Amino acid sequence: MAVSAKEQSTYCNIMEGRPCRAACFDWDFRNVAITAPAEREGIFNERQRFVMMIKNLNFTIYPSEKEVKVTRNLPKRNFIKELKKFKNLCVSEPCGCILLSISSHGVIVKMNDQIDSGDFETYEDFILTHPEPDENEFSENYVDERVSVKEIIDVFTDKGLRNIPKIFLIQACRNRFHAANQDSDVDIGFDVCVVRDNGEGVPLPLNDLRVPPDPPGTNIAYSPPYLENSVIVFSTPFGYSAGAMSNFGSHVWCVLEETLKDMEPVNGSINLLDWLKKTNGELAKDEDFEIKDNLKYKPLLSISHTLTKQILFKLKP
Repeated sequence: MAVSAKEQSTYCNIMEGRPCRAACFDWDFRNVAITAPAEREGIFNERQRFVMMIKNLNFTIYPSEKEVKVTRNLPKRNFIKELKKFKNLCVSEPCGCILLSISSHGVIVKMNDQIDSGDFETYEDFILTHPEPDENEFSENYVDERVSVKEIIDVFTDKGLRNIPKIFLIQACRNRFHAANQDSDVDIGFDVCVVRDNGEGVPLPLNDLRVPPDPPGTNIAYSPPYLENSVIVFSTPFGYSAGAMSNFGSHVWCVLEETLKDMEPVNGSINLLDWLKKTNGELAKDEDFEIKDNLKYKPLLSISHTLTKQILFKLKP
């Protein structure tokens, strides 16, 4: 059978006739532990608005729209478990597109195993989960609660999903500074930390775990995780704090929603990359926000992708 030019340049032949599946994981850090980071206000409205937005793009919510507790405020072990269950569902059942949304505190961490790279230091993105239910405090530097974005992306490295378009939307900080006791609507992050020991497996004291400010001439480097036919969208560029509003949660997700409402479908469809580009055009009208000292929020999506075709969404009538 002949394949049309449209099917050759888009994922329509994969997406049409198959359900698009989405999972939304978020954390609010309310009453979770005596050493918990700042509470994240607004995530209830954030989830509600986000789910409505992606339902208009014909996504089916995992495990269902009403079962919010299954994907909210999970400890690391349960988060990875649910993430794999979602992936297995996408493998075992018909699936035309995958969307994963993550909303939490975030931090970039200096990699331990990097080779000598001169004046460059390599960092990796992590998001923060809740501690296990029987723990009343977080581990030092959140080592037991943090999950790397690479580990999350790698869950979907499956030959059954290779040709399916995959979208990852991540609302989390990507900076190295922590402003304590800051009364702000901005979701601030934490100090970058590297777990070091005394050579005999005994962790060094907390102060020895903190990475000091970069010496003059030191540059930080970052490389996003790789996954075929995927788009990774961070809510802020590398090195910046993520912006959130106390009432509605993620600032950029709100702009993403408003941009979608204003877009005119082309032949009944919304092009994902055009939508993201238009959103960044709106965000670029805002200036950077200086929160405290060198902690900044930059209203701009950070996008990396390995798409070979265009992702087109049919809007619900």
